[in-house]
Amino acid sequence: MSTAMCQTLRLSPPRANIKYPTYRSNIMLIGSPRAKSGDASVPIYLNEQNAAEFVDMPSAVQAVRAAFAAQARGEAINIPRTRLAFGERRLNLMAGGGRAPDRYALKSYGSAAYHTLLYSAEQGLLAIMEANLLGQIRTGAASAIATQAMARPDAGKVGLIGAGRQARTQIHALHCVGRATEVAVFARNRVKQTAFCEQLKSELALPVRAAASAEEAVKGADIVVTATTSSTPVVMSEWLAPGTHVNAMGANASSRRELDPQIVLRAAMVVTDDVEQAKAEAAEFIDLARAGRLAWNDLIPLHRIVGLPGLRRDRDDVTLFKSLGVGLEDLAIASLLYDRAAASGRFKPL
Repeated sequence: MSTAMCQTLRLSPPRANIKYPTYRSNIMLIGSPRAKSGDASVPIYLNEQNAAEFVDMPSAVQAVRAAFAAQARGEAINIPRTRLAFGERRLNLMAGGGRAPDRYALKSYGSAAYHTLLYSAEQGLLAIMEANLLGQIRTGAASAIATQAMARPDAGKVGLIGAGRQARTQIHALHCVGRATEVAVFARNRVKQTAFCEQLKSELALPVRAAASAEEAVKGADIVVTATTSSTPVVMSEWLAPGTHVNAMGANASSRRELDPQIVLRAAMVVTDDVEQAKAEAAEFIDLARAGRLAWNDLIPLHRIVGLPGLRRDRDDVTLFKSLGVGLEDLAIASLLYDRAAASGRFKPL
């Protein structure tokens, strides 16, 4: 699918049904000159509607890919998530930094409030951003990048477990890179499952069907996506056909497990967006490592495979991308939003 076609797809902010015009301008990425924005000593504020207006999925994929490529060159770093407890409350912090432009971002969230602070080494705090939608988009973008590198070249039939906001942007991202030609969806809430399928059909003009079970959704799929917060596996190894690529993106805490551990052991290639973060958050890996059945050194960080020409894999290999969501991705998407918003000239410092 062409980038031009993808750019017509708008990603609405949470709890809103607003359609925004497609925004077209030069894409500002990590590694490219910064847009001129005047005095940024006092930040601008960008909300969820601004994110929906200025950020499209193909640009997000490009920005996140550039961030991981910069990390591969030693020009960007990721700071793994820290989870802070305040009695019954939790505050999660994560960060990333890049050299060109010299920026860094800090994301914090607790309950339903997500915010990113984008900083410039030269100008200080550039922007405060609401980051719920941004998080959904950048997570989808990371899965798309991994799928392009790891899945079979002809893979397009998707089995999806989950029907939430993250599940939606996973399919949008796969569609943008030409890796979603049809989708089977399973969710425990059948009303939500039906509404989700109708929404995807309308947005992407794809064959989308509701599956009666998780096994039915996965059966015969080239790509399997899990987008749940389940504490027990929702996909079993015996359901996967030879050659399947799996994107497991919902379980990013040590209490959550979306995958049968046999899938991890069966996979010929296991990639994650940050190995150090996986040691604290990827329960499927942690369990196997503690049992002596998985070596952390066998995991491949995503930045190592980004941009590799013709990554070799046997056609029948099962491959696995364990997505956790990392601060470097937040830096990439925040920079994209800030540069486009600043270039519009519509936003004044607080």
